[in-house]
Order: sequence, then structure tokens, then C-alpha cells
Amino acid sequence: MKCIRHSLKNYSDLLLKSHFNRALFIVRVQGESGWPMLVPGRRYLASGLFVPRTSDWAVFRHPHEPGTIYIKRVREILDTGYIMEGTVSWASSSDDFGPVPKQYIIGKVFV
Repeated sequence: MKCIRHSLKNYSDLLLKSHFNRALFIVRVQGESGWPMLVPGRRYLASGLFVPRTSDWAVFRHPHEPGTIYIKRVREILDTGYIMEGTVSWASSSDDFGPVPKQYIIGKVFV
């Protein structure tokens, strides 16, 4: 295996060229449901190698619209899936769309 060295400015190139699918990736926040922890327009590092736990931020596929990706905080983990929530009162949550099946979880977001 070849050792690859990159400077910090080429970090995004390293992520794009990674052979590990979903090992490390960048997510961009749209919307205010995670405010003030997640700032709209800002990018965050996420990883599919880590399983989100209670109070972590997770990126996942919407249970009723699998083509739509969401970022929410994990409120609770049940046998049936993850209960997700935003941090503002008007945010959509599992109260609206139900538990997120574990296979719909893409990874953990590092805040």
C-alpha cells in the first residue's frame, strides 16, 4: 500500500480519492433545524465508520423519501430505529416522519 501525504489544503482531494466508500465525507448544512450547533451553509466532516449514539449528530436518508438526506440529532435509539430531532421548535423530527431504520443511517457528523 502506497503512503499518500497531503497538505491540509488538499484534504478535500484526499477525501474524494478515498477508496473507502463513506469512510470520510463532507456534508453541507441547509436549513436551520440544527441551529446553533449546525450553521446553515457550513460544511462538516462525517464518517460512515462511526455509529451515531444518543446526542450525536447523524446524516441519514429520510424514511419516506430515501433520495433526501437529512442531518439531525439522535434523541433515542430503539430496536425499530433511530428517533431524530432538530434543536429548534419548528424543525421536523421523528415525531413527523417516525423512527429512522438503522440501514438508513449514513454516518456520524462531527461538530
